[in-house]
Amino acid sequence: MKIRIAGLLWISVLFLSACSMFFANNMRSGSSSSLVDYLYPGGEIPPPVENVLPEIKLPARVGLAFVPSAGFSQISDAEQTQLLTLVQQSFADRDFIETIQVIPSTYLRGKGGFTQLEQVGRLYSVDIIALVSYDQVIRTADTTASLLYWTIVGAYVIKGSTNDITTFVDTAVFDLATRRMLFRAPGINESSGKATAVGLGQASRDMSTASFEAAIAQMNGNLHMELDKFRERVRQGESARLVNRDGSPRGGAGSADGLLLLLGLLGMFFIAHSRNK
Repeated sequence: MKIRIAGLLWISVLFLSACSMFFANNMRSGSSSSLVDYLYPGGEIPPPVENVLPEIKLPARVGLAFVPSAGFSQISDAEQTQLLTLVQQSFADRDFIETIQVIPSTYLRGKGGFTQLEQVGRLYSVDIIALVSYDQVIRTADTTASLLYWTIVGAYVIKGSTNDITTFVDTAVFDLATRRMLFRAPGINESSGKATAVGLGQASRDMSTASFEAAIAQMNGNLHMELDKFRERVRQGESARLVNRDGSPRGGAGSADGLLLLLGLLGMFFIAHSRNK
């Protein structure tokens, strides 16, 4: 009799352990990359901005890179290179661009800061670099409906788990010679949804992609607004001075518009990123 009871208890423990896997309880996951931590790894205070206008040389030499993640990254190195290459190819025939270099993530490991960026700039012969950073947090919790997960049908049919996702993306464009940020544009998205126990993993991935896409779309709109402001500042001689590669002045609003078109079309990269995840 005791053996039978012990056996039943053991089976119950195994059953409860197996069923507990269906419960998300309250979990928090995500991935991020920090521009500030990368540029100032020692927590140092950024130096005051000198009253010297950056000289943007045309035709432009631009580098594209992701800010390295301190931990797990949802975007693999191969995906980063593939997506950045799409941007590179789309600008190949533009007369105001000399080169667009895709900077592999292997060159921006750790917290190298501006010293590392300047080394990469010399290696790839680029004067301007656009850095992409992001932060996504996924919170998963069970509702009262998750009690039905104890049944096989419930685990497949009942949407008793919720996902709340917050995604923030940001692009910052820097002049390497002066370490001045020319402009930046953020984007944010908050979304939520329900899922079954069995489909929770796939639902989280799908929502993650959709949230990235929505945040990037908002950032793209903000990017256009920041570009309009930057264009006006350049025309007034406040943010940058356009020069030829030999250092001679480069006149005309068309040159400024050409550079701004280049920077504005960087938004295409983010759309390509969201659609190819």
